[in-house]
This record gives sequence, C-alpha cells and structure tokens, in this order.
Amino acid sequence: MLAHAAAAQDASGTPASRAGAAQSTTPSTQEAVGAADSTGVPQEAASPAGAGAEDIIVTGVRASLASAQSIKQNATQIVDSIVAEDIGKLPDNTVADALQRVTGVQVTRGAGEAGTVLIRGLPNVATVLNGREAFTGVTRGFALQDIPAELIAGVDVYKTSTPDLIEGGVAGLIDVRLRRPFDFADGQIAASGRAVYSDQSEKWGYIGSGLISQRWETGIGEMGLLLAGSYNKRLYQDQTAFDFVSSGTPVATPDTVGGLYTSGDRRRTALNASFQWRPSPDVEFYADGVFTRYDNQIAVDFFIGLPKAGTLTSVTANANYPNLADSSTTTDAFTLTSKQAYRNRTDNYQAVVGGKWTLGQAVLNTEVTYNYSKVPNRNAILDTSFNVPRLDVDYDVGGTPRVTLTGVDLTDPSIYTIRTLFDNNGLDTSEQIAWRNDLTIKPDSGIVETLKIGTRYTHRNVDSQATASIPLAFPTDQGAPLTSVGGFATLSPGGLVKGALGIDRFITADTDVLLDDTDRIRTLFGRPTGPRAFEPNLAFFNREDTYAFYGQLGYKLELGSMPLDGVVGARVVNTVEQLNGNNVSSTQNYLNVLPSINARLGLTSNLFLRAAAGKTITRPEFAALNPLITLVPSGNTGTQQYAGTGSGGNPALQPIESIAYDASLEWYIARSTSLTAAGFYRDLSGYIQTYSQPEQFAGGTYLVSRPRNAGDGYLAGAEVAYQQFFDFLPGALSGFGVQLNGTYMDGKTDDPINGGKQRIVNVSHWAFNTVAIYEKYGISARLAYNWRSSYVDSYNSGGVQASTILADPVSRLDFSGSYSPTQWLTLTFDATNILDDVYQDRFNGKNSVTGVYYDTPRDTRTYDRTVQIGARVKF
Repeated sequence: MLAHAAAAQDASGTPASRAGAAQSTTPSTQEAVGAADSTGVPQEAASPAGAGAEDIIVTGVRASLASAQSIKQNATQIVDSIVAEDIGKLPDNTVADALQRVTGVQVTRGAGEAGTVLIRGLPNVATVLNGREAFTGVTRGFALQDIPAELIAGVDVYKTSTPDLIEGGVAGLIDVRLRRPFDFADGQIAASGRAVYSDQSEKWGYIGSGLISQRWETGIGEMGLLLAGSYNKRLYQDQTAFDFVSSGTPVATPDTVGGLYTSGDRRRTALNASFQWRPSPDVEFYADGVFTRYDNQIAVDFFIGLPKAGTLTSVTANANYPNLADSSTTTDAFTLTSKQAYRNRTDNYQAVVGGKWTLGQAVLNTEVTYNYSKVPNRNAILDTSFNVPRLDVDYDVGGTPRVTLTGVDLTDPSIYTIRTLFDNNGLDTSEQIAWRNDLTIKPDSGIVETLKIGTRYTHRNVDSQATASIPLAFPTDQGAPLTSVGGFATLSPGGLVKGALGIDRFITADTDVLLDDTDRIRTLFGRPTGPRAFEPNLAFFNREDTYAFYGQLGYKLELGSMPLDGVVGARVVNTVEQLNGNNVSSTQNYLNVLPSINARLGLTSNLFLRAAAGKTITRPEFAALNPLITLVPSGNTGTQQYAGTGSGGNPALQPIESIAYDASLEWYIARSTSLTAAGFYRDLSGYIQTYSQPEQFAGGTYLVSRPRNAGDGYLAGAEVAYQQFFDFLPGALSGFGVQLNGTYMDGKTDDPINGGKQRIVNVSHWAFNTVAIYEKYGISARLAYNWRSSYVDSYNSGGVQASTILADPVSRLDFSGSYSPTQWLTLTFDATNILDDVYQDRFNGKNSVTGVYYDTPRDTRTYDRTVQIGARVKF
C-alpha cells in the first residue's frame, strides 16, 4: 500500500517550488509624487523634512520617523513609508518584516521569514524596485525577501493611485528604494555584519553587506558612482503537525495525520550599481543595475500516519460532531516517513538606462528597463514505510493531534522499506523590456500647477516547463530495505512542535544523496539515469504586450482660506496576451480606462483632509492562465473520497477590477509626532481566488484546484495611527517614543461554487501594531508587538469535515537595538519571535457538500526564534 506524500505536503504548507512561493503580485512603475528625481522616486522620499537637496543622510530612529512622516504629509496619494535609520539599517531584518509595522499591512510567514505582504488583507499588490517593474520567475511581482534590508534606503506603501503609476495594484503599490550616488553630499563607505542564531535549527547564519559611493566634479560635469553588495546565509527550521481531510463511514477519520520538519539552508546574494552624470544643471543621465540570487536547499523530514491503512480496531466519535472521529486505534498500521529534498534557485537581473532634460518649464524623462529572471528548481522525494503493531491517535489535544506508537523503534534503520520515488525538475524564465516616457509641464497658472503626460510600452516573454509530480513505485511489491543502500539513512531532527505531536526522531533518506546521487536511486527503481524529461502538459509559453498612455493635471486653489491641491487624470492601457500550451492556445486583448482623483485640503497648517477615488486592475498571474491540468493519484491509504488531486489554470480569467474610495484625516503635531485616521472602500469585480471542485477524468473523480473569478465583492475598513517622542519628559525619559496603529477590515466576494457571499481569503477583521521606542545617549531600541485576528486560509477542502480552513489569531514580538560608541561604529542586537508563538488553523464552517457545520484541527506550526549580534561602520 502506497501513499502520496506530496498530498500531505500540500496540505501542510511545505513550499514545493521557488516560483510558487514568490509573492503573488502585479509589478508596476512609479513616477513622481511632487517633484521627482531622475528615477521617478519622490525627492521627499529620500530626504528628511526640511533637508536640502543633498542633505539626505538620515540617522537615528527619530530622524527616520520624521522623514517617513514628511513623505506622508507631502505626498499626493495616501502613503505610508519606512525610511532606513542609517546605511544598512531598516528597523527590521527584512523588507517584509519591516512592512508589517505599517498601518494596514499584514504578512504571512514560512521558511523562516515573512513572505507574502498584504495591503489591507489583499495580496494583489504592485511591487516596484527603484520605481521600476521587477519580477521573480513567471510571477508578476518580485519576492520582497530577496532585496536585503542592508541595501535599502526606504520603502513606500501607496494605498491610492495616480495616473502616472502603472496599472496592477488593486490593493496598492510597494516601492522599494535602493540608494544612488547623488543621494549623498560626499563620498561614503559603509559595511555591516551580523551573526544569526536560530533556536529550532540550532544553527548560526550570517549577513554581510558593504557600500561605497563617490561624487566627482569633472570637466564634463558632475558624476557619481555607487557600488553595494550583500550576502546572507540563513539556516532555519519550521515544524508542522497536521490532520488531513477526513473520509469514511459511519465515522470519518483523517486520511493522514503526522508532522514534518522543514529545514532550509538559504543563501541570498545581491549586487547594486548606480551611475549618475549631470553634464549641466538641466541635464542628467543615469544607468542602474541590480542582481539578486536566491539559493535554498530544503530538507523536509515527513512522518505520515495512515489510520485506515491497517486494521482499524476502534474509533471514538467526536462528542460535538458524531460522524467525525475523536480518536482511533489501528493495528498492523502501514506507516510512512518521507524525505523531500528541494534545491531551489532564482537569478534576477535588472538593467536601466535613462535621462532627464529640463527645458524651461518642461521636464522630459525617458527610460528603458530590461528584466530577466531564471528559476531552475529540482526536487527528489523518497517515501519509506514500516508497520506499527499499534497506532493510537487523538485528533485534538489543544488543537494538535497526538500520535502514540507501540512496539516500534523509529530510530532503527532496519525497519524501513524503500517504497516510492518522486523525481522532479522545472525551469521558469521570463524576459521583459519596458520603455517609458514622461513629460511634465509647469504652466504659469494660478490653479494648474503641473500638466503631465506619458507613455509606456512593455514586451514580456514567459516560459515554464516542469516534470509531473507522479509517484514512481518500487519495481517489486516488497520494496527494498533502506539499509541496502549504503550511506542513505539519516535521523530527523527532534522535538516536533514542542513535543505536542508525540513523534520525535525518525529515519528518512539523506538529503545530499537524494539530490547529488540521484542516478543511484533512479537505477534502484529501474529508471534511466539523468533528469526526467519535461511533461508537455505542464508547459506554457506566454507573450504579453502592454500599451499605456496617461494624462494628469496637478492643481492647487484656495477654498476660502484653506489650500486645496491634488491630481486628477486617467490612464488607458491595452493588454494583449498570447497563451500557449501543449496543442492549446488562447488570445486575450482587452482595454482598461483607469480614471482617478486625489485631493488634499489644508484645514490648518498641520491638519489635512484627504480624499481619493479611482479605478485599478490586477492582471491574472501567468501560471493561473495556463490552460493545462496535472492529476496526481492518491494511492491506497484506506478509504478514499477521490481518485486523486489535480491542479490547473484557467485561460478564461479576467483581470480583477476595483473602484476604490479613500478618505483620511491627518494631524501633524510636530516633526515626528502625528495622529491619522483613514477609511477605505473597494468595490471589487472578478476577484480571483483558488477553489477546489470534483471533476471527472478517465481515472475517476479528482479534487481539482483552479483559480476562478469570484464575481462581485467588496473590501471596507478603517485605519488609525499615532506616533510620538515624549520630549517633554525630563532627562533620560525624553528618549522614549511610541508608534501605535490599528486596522479594521471586512471583505466578501461571490462564491462561484456554492453561490452566496464568502469572506475574502487572508483578510483579518482586526490588526494592530504597538512599538515602544527609545533613543538617547547613543542607544537606539525598538520593542514591536504585532497582532492580527483570524482569517480564512482557503476554501473547498475535500473531506467530510468543514471545507473552509480558518487560521487562528497570529501575534509576534520582536526587538531591535543598537549602541553607537562613536560616530563611525554601531553595535547591534536583535531578537525575533520572542514569545515563541504557535500558528494554528482549523477546518471551520460548513462542509461544501453536506452543509453540516464542523470545527476541528488542521495544522500546528512553530517557527524559529532568532538572536542576532552585529556591527555597522560608516566613513
């Protein structure tokens, strides 16, 4: 009897590929907010309030908060920002971690770090790098984790749009800004290093970065060159215990129950180069280049109990849900362990050349950007089996299953038999060239401040090929002893989910042997040597061209004694998609007109009322448009509801459309003190979510997961934020400060499977941040607590139990501190996940077929706590 370990893997959230783990976003290119420099990045975004054009070095928490507050106050849109305290220092360890402190922003976690970034609960975020489109693999955005915090000048989160921002962010836009040579008044040399200890992996990693920048006056004008680099090695471990879907009658028991250790050896390299040349005050040319590399070798040690793969001698029904099991006993239980070894990599390149000319009252910008991304992935999975004389399972002990094995020693290699091999590889590549032009005119007018028009053309090719994740059974029913393969057995880590599962160490295959000596394993299974050929039914080759034009007017007038300013205009974009798969293809050609208006009314010199309205879109992911489908048989693990699982795309997907309405009241009390409140409403059309539904194929009924346009919906909510330093306190107490923010959200869309309305995935009703700050006498410290309420993880799970997976509330406490004994040296200490919080989710709600309500456990996950020590120098 064989089980499909990958099915349990998907249920438990283990990353299967780098491309799949990348953020599901739509990239965009950003232009000016107020006066812009040659990159299109707002000058206010680089400088503290009141600083001159070249006084842009910010130091210390207080200065960075003042700079971020200045960006918000002076921006055309509703925007929140993070500004680096100094070269090499964001207030958190990664961009995604830092963004979770921003009002209205939440993150999801996994693989030892913050992953997907959500603005007001939605993942449909446009991401840009230095104001330019960038992407990872075949996705529409780039993984924010790949940009090291050490190289970043700041991050801006735009919650409303203007016509000069490219389309793509229904939720908003995130602009990650790297440094450039003209950002500095003088030459700069800076370096930093940190050692990182992770408690679950019990291993040390490290982070190193360096930057050198210089400006020169030459006979042909002023020039500047900046070179920066970063290298990050992190050894992490996530742990999970899970109950999979339940099936069987008269009392349904979970098909699988177990746990996994996910251990990663992740390395990131980033290089940034920037050249600027100003031959005269009215002319500037520039060239920028960014390279990022992500390498991760992941070892997943999987224990998989199969309560129905043996003699099910007793089942105790749940007191609240009598047709679901509360506990069970199985004798002669066929049980699996599995080693899932992944080697994932991405190489991302961006090259930019451009120029800016000032011609009297007109400013012309032109820029060409080239992006290339390559994502080769491979994995090898080996399932091993043994029989347990007695397997007892209690399916809910504080939200975690409890497994008891009798009569077997899991650390004895001789009991294990080799059963099943998964041997997969894939390659995603994507290439794009983009050309943008912007003309800004400042007419002599009492009302019209600026007139701006622009064009943008992009051409992108996306190719994806992979093998099918189909189990390869051992040639004989008896399998082969694991010990028959020399040097192959290895012992898993211990203490799974703090011992709650009841399973500690067990034997699996060795990760390095699986990945580096795969031919030996292929021969053992009677397969030819060398990588498997790509599966034609998984390949897609897409081409996308976009043609955009925009026009906007910046205005300023007086309403009585109150100044009113803002931007009004529209963006028009035509998208042409050519989607090709194995003997199938489709073409889409659609035009979107995206009007918007932003207004700011100065009620007093430091009290502003803002309002904004506009239409935005998010295009479907390329992989989501793939017209092909992959089916994976379940194998025989006892009573099964479906013949297997499947996943595929949907070439009929249309862009998500949103009409957005925003308003805010902002009181800027002092340079680093403010109190703001905002309300928002998004009228959504065609929101894309993934649903599973039974579909018939030649092999029987499969539970198939596809993305679908969910019809009409909405997202509504409110935000409030406050920050202050308590300068009025005496002596050392005057160094204390605080940041507080909270968000309420409610979002629903049409259910395309069952009808009616349902909550939008990932949207928590409540979220807040509390940050205590201290800065004085060279000491700088932050203690940050983050919390979000429960949210829907996914819909339409198979099984008898509830079809919806609901995550419990999530919280986290982090500390960041430093001490500067001199102007050129800073010593740092950081700690993350201090409270060692546990993630849990549940099958909660009604079963999509029977309509019966259930509330039963699914996953329990624990993450590393980390301690970091380091130093920064700057000259």
